[in-house]
Amino acid sequence: MVNGLQLLDLLRETENKMLHLHRAIDKVSSEPDFKETVSVLTVVVRDYQLQLDKMKQALGALEINTAQSASQSNRAQEAH
Repeated sequence: MVNGLQLLDLLRETENKMLHLHRAIDKVSSEPDFKETVSVLTVVVRDYQLQLDKMKQALGALEINTAQSASQSNRAQEAH
């Protein structure tokens, strides 16, 4: 199981990789010899973006669950 901080680290690492890929694509996109490379890198960037979106959703769900757990815990303590 991955905790929120680990998920945040994975998110940052993936965003950093995407930044490097965008830079590489920008450098070679004007070269006719690298059309296939640009196509492959574009697919990789799309895959990373999907991973980022999934991680952000998972992190959001963790934050919601944590807030709900804290709220429920406070209510339980007030009831006693």
